[in-house]
Amino acid sequence: MKKTIFDKIVVGFVLLVIVIFSVLALYTVNMTQSKLLSNTEQNLKTESKLIISTTVTDYMNGLIDKDTFYQKLDEHAADMNAEIWLSTANGEIIYCSNSESPAAKDMMITDFYDRTDIYSQTVKTGTLNGCFSAKTLSLSTPVYQDKSYAGLLSIHLSLQFIKDIAQKTFASTYMPFLVIVVLSLIALMLITNSTLKPIREIIATSKQYAAGNFNARIDVHTDNEFGELARYMEEMADELSRSNEYRKSFISNISHDFRSPLTSIKGYIEAMIDGTIPPDKHEKYLQIVLNETKRLTKLTQGLLELNNFDSFDLQLDKSNFDIKSIILPTINTFEGRCQDKGIYLHAIFHTDNTIVYADRTRIQQVIYNLVDNAIKFTPEGRQITVQVTEKSDKIFVSVKDEGVGIPPESIKKVFDRFYKTDPSRGKDKTGTGLGLAITKEIIKAHGENITLTSKVGEGSEFIFSLPMQKEMQIPIKAVHVKKEEDTQYISNGKFRIKKN
Repeated sequence: MKKTIFDKIVVGFVLLVIVIFSVLALYTVNMTQSKLLSNTEQNLKTESKLIISTTVTDYMNGLIDKDTFYQKLDEHAADMNAEIWLSTANGEIIYCSNSESPAAKDMMITDFYDRTDIYSQTVKTGTLNGCFSAKTLSLSTPVYQDKSYAGLLSIHLSLQFIKDIAQKTFASTYMPFLVIVVLSLIALMLITNSTLKPIREIIATSKQYAAGNFNARIDVHTDNEFGELARYMEEMADELSRSNEYRKSFISNISHDFRSPLTSIKGYIEAMIDGTIPPDKHEKYLQIVLNETKRLTKLTQGLLELNNFDSFDLQLDKSNFDIKSIILPTINTFEGRCQDKGIYLHAIFHTDNTIVYADRTRIQQVIYNLVDNAIKFTPEGRQITVQVTEKSDKIFVSVKDEGVGIPPESIKKVFDRFYKTDPSRGKDKTGTGLGLAITKEIIKAHGENITLTSKVGEGSEFIFSLPMQKEMQIPIKAVHVKKEEDTQYISNGKFRIKKN
């Protein structure tokens, strides 16, 4: 049978209480008995001294007769609820307050005490060689007359009363203990139930998560560790749900992106082999096949790169460099495409300080991807602007287009892998859907952020930040340009610099 935490808590609590109570009870009883025994022994010594100094001395000095002497000893025995013996110098017991006692039957004191014990005050506990049926405290005190040993006075007090007091003490402690244990168990059950209820709820919901139902919610709303755990588990479930959706979308997208070019390649090659495509057109369709293989290669490289981002921390080769030195050559590579689409592409530098501390190759890849993405979705006759600004020890790079824009519901998804917008973002569908995902991972690896603002019909703007240069032994001096005046244009394939 499975033991719950509650069972273990209750059993542990009960065992702990029993052990604690047993130790305390034994300690209390033993201390009580020891204290009572000590007090009783002291009282017997006092009484013995009093009897000897008065009654026994009076009798030995002839001040009282034998009957009066025995009567007074009886009174002392009755007052103390004890048994008194008196023996002579030769050891004969001449008086015993209890006529039923063995000592009253012509016994010698040496039958009960060792000879060495009768000449000094002795305290013994027990049955005194079987004379008493119960445990007894026996105090023997020697009697002297004119400094000569004259006999032995023995007082015997049953210790049953000490045992009775100890039992009463235990009983008086035991009953409150039982009440405390019962009340504690009730309180423990209430507290444990309130504690285990959220745990049971979390366990039940986690089983649903394990079964794949990530929409299940945990009915725990307490403002404590359980409530915090429930919230984190729900966040985990949401993340798993998104991961599951991403996995399905990933498989669907990658299957489509691989299947389409492979289908084209297979179809064109079969058509050329069976003669459907005549030999004089082979070059045209081989070029199409080549382009499709390049697309597959690009897609595979993107997947491998993103996989490296997921599996390992991206290793960056950071250094100080002028970001202008990579922006201008990068946008120059798009001269032909801009000429074909009639797009104006220019760069504006709003700061004299364009030195950043980053991975030069990776940042060039970021700028290339952003400009390439902007060209895809910018109609003819519109412009794309790359701007560099400075704020709070950061360099901000903006790539802004006047394209078709992105719907609000798609803005958060553009950095997802394989995400491609609907036809409202243009007809260019040659991309792999990995460029922006790679871009975000690179900026994230630098410890910086990239943001997107867009409005349908007006265009989009990507902005990312980079740290400014770190101090070096040989400082790098930026080329001076007038703010917002020096502008580089690419228009219809012609390159020129305008200076006002």
